[in-house]
Amino acid sequence: MQDQASNPNHSLFQPVARVVYASQANIAGSVYAQMEHIRAAAVRHNQPLGVYTALLHQSGWFIQWKEGPGGALRELMDRVAADPRHHSLRLVHASRGPRLLCGPWSMAIVQGTGTPDDMARRVALLRRKMDAGWQYAPPAVWRQLSTPLQHPGAEFQADPEAFQRVLVCSARGLLAFELVHWLAQGHGQEAVQRRFAGAEHLDVGTDYVDFQQGERVMRVIAMARRGLALPLTRAFVPDYSHVVVLLADDPAADIHLLHKVALACAHAPVRPVLLGVAARPDTHGPLLRLARELDLDYQALQAPGGDAALAWSAIEPALARWREAANASQAQPLQAVLHG
Repeated sequence: MQDQASNPNHSLFQPVARVVYASQANIAGSVYAQMEHIRAAAVRHNQPLGVYTALLHQSGWFIQWKEGPGGALRELMDRVAADPRHHSLRLVHASRGPRLLCGPWSMAIVQGTGTPDDMARRVALLRRKMDAGWQYAPPAVWRQLSTPLQHPGAEFQADPEAFQRVLVCSARGLLAFELVHWLAQGHGQEAVQRRFAGAEHLDVGTDYVDFQQGERVMRVIAMARRGLALPLTRAFVPDYSHVVVLLADDPAADIHLLHKVALACAHAPVRPVLLGVAARPDTHGPLLRLARELDLDYQALQAPGGDAALAWSAIEPALARWREAANASQAQPLQAVLHG
């Protein structure tokens, strides 16, 4: 798939219309199979129009985030509203601004314990705020609708002062996911399990946990290495204070992961601090040099490999020196609405 940055017709820097809407799903059988059918049609029909989409299914609802030319979006929304796989479509965000999705398709399934009524209340609240003249950027809308109600700070998802968000990837193996589940168990919280996919049948896991950390809520997200290339992942990069890379002490694997992180951060207005965790001190030298070439702020940490508790003991002090990421999640007065 061609990266959007290399496509002059779909420049990241040209303003586009951006909408997010929610609808109640009307699906019998496999949700994932139906979403794959939706993906095939969307990539075929929407990409030539410059319309890019992220689709979420959770608690019996669809959430769609679309970006593109205003006229194309209006026509597409008319067709989407008539699709029998959902009903009761509600617009919860409309604005004009830079593209945040860097590719034609992303989709996510969140496994949570929320009910359709729980989601309905959230959608109604966002719509009331929008009608009152206030709304949030698309990533903040997505987070507010997808975070389980029982998670710490769920009602503060749009507040950049309340949350610190950290992405964790392993150069090899599943230690990033083991870390998230270890943190969940230690804090008595649920680890939310999600599946993401892109336009080309890329299906990856990404789990996260929220827990109270002093005066803020910490969200630690484990992302599969391949998932760093997904447009949905890259859209959220400005929200992360840090990206933690759990290194394998294998030069080829570690360098490959750093290149993936650099690509994910390529168009972020503010890049997260990169924390490299290695078992051997000599692992960091080549990676520090590469990070400078890739314009990444790399900090070297040391912890014995393969142990989530020891890795966190090295990571946690570095996270305390967090800096605020780009303010994409702050609420703004509703000034720009959907137009060509």
